[in-house]
Amino acid sequence: MQSHPKPQFASWLIKQVETGQYSGLRYVGPNRFRVPWKHNSRKDCNDEDGKIFKAWAVASGKISDFPKDKARWKTNFRCALNNLHERFKLIADNSKNTDDPHKIYEIIIPESNSQEDYDPDIYSSPTEYFPSGCDLNLLNTFNELDISSNMTGTVETLKCFIVKKIFHSSTKVKHKNHYVLFFPAPPTHPPQVPTINDLEISIFYRKREMLKTNVTCQHLQLHYPQETQEPSVHALCFPSTDGLTDHKQIHYTNRILDSIQRGLTLKVQEDGIYAYRHDRCHVFASTSDQTVAHPNPQKLPLNTMTQLLSFGNYLNELKNFEDNSGRSPEYTIYMCFGEKFPDGKPLDRKLIVVKVVPLACRYFHEQAQLKGASSLHSSNISLQTSYNSLMELINTYIGLPTAEDFSLYKATSEHRKQRITLY
Repeated sequence: MQSHPKPQFASWLIKQVETGQYSGLRYVGPNRFRVPWKHNSRKDCNDEDGKIFKAWAVASGKISDFPKDKARWKTNFRCALNNLHERFKLIADNSKNTDDPHKIYEIIIPESNSQEDYDPDIYSSPTEYFPSGCDLNLLNTFNELDISSNMTGTVETLKCFIVKKIFHSSTKVKHKNHYVLFFPAPPTHPPQVPTINDLEISIFYRKREMLKTNVTCQHLQLHYPQETQEPSVHALCFPSTDGLTDHKQIHYTNRILDSIQRGLTLKVQEDGIYAYRHDRCHVFASTSDQTVAHPNPQKLPLNTMTQLLSFGNYLNELKNFEDNSGRSPEYTIYMCFGEKFPDGKPLDRKLIVVKVVPLACRYFHEQAQLKGASSLHSSNISLQTSYNSLMELINTYIGLPTAEDFSLYKATSEHRKQRITLY
């Protein structure tokens, strides 16, 4: 009997959201839906929690490869979802929530679609308020601030002020039987400075970019396919080789992937970014994509925490760069799995490369490029001042809400008392 062709994951998933037959899988806002994400090791995990993962294993034809392996069902689903970063964007990762573990994704409408092709009934639902990526980033930045105990107000007051200020400036438009809230662009002051925990992760299989995503976390595990058991670690699975066409490339890439189980954990600390290699796949790391052979490329030792990037060195290089007395600072981390690097061969010839960009480092580098040496005399930032850490620089640059902002919040809250839910 002829087997049915494998469906396109994007259209398949949207249809499953619409059916309402999966517990916890539903729309939560315009173009946004949530996916239940309970860890298999939890005692309260049952068949209903993994129903959507099993459904994709069946639809993709992978169920015969692992008919009873719930962890592989979930990995298969997650890899398919991560591979479609141009169609689905992770908005909120609440997978560590003890009461209701889930993730929220946004459906990205292709630019080629005309307005006539857009069906609001497919991508809209009764509205709940969810902060946008910029709003959440602002809240995360305030979470990082070291606020003294004698300061008027609390961190929660600051959060409430930020959210209500954005919420009250939104526009409410009725669409059929429900309301949709359209939020304006985030305020230009204070600036949206990334935190030290904001990372851009890109995974390349030779020249092809297989995955690109932004994460906000202190611990990130790159694995294939064994997921971490630690609740505080954000897990990111290496994509499968399904989209590749070169048979030799597929063969050797799969050999490397098969040697990656728990893989590697990245840890962000105040003084830099560290890596911890868990298993037998060798990993070489560098903060330069140089193609010149290096006599002793940095090979990450097994079961040892190794620093990949020093924030202190970055700040010194950034100051020299702005002072026109040094080269552009190097802050992008390249990790080559299963092959030595650098070894004189182009980076895009390597089978598996992970590129890690600390977004705070990129932000201040771009500011330096925009302002040049004159930024040393800027009223916003002066790198002539000695900063003990990147976090201190971020805090200095973003500042705190002014007395005028608090007055606005107090006056506004008297007239507008609306309840909102943060996820």
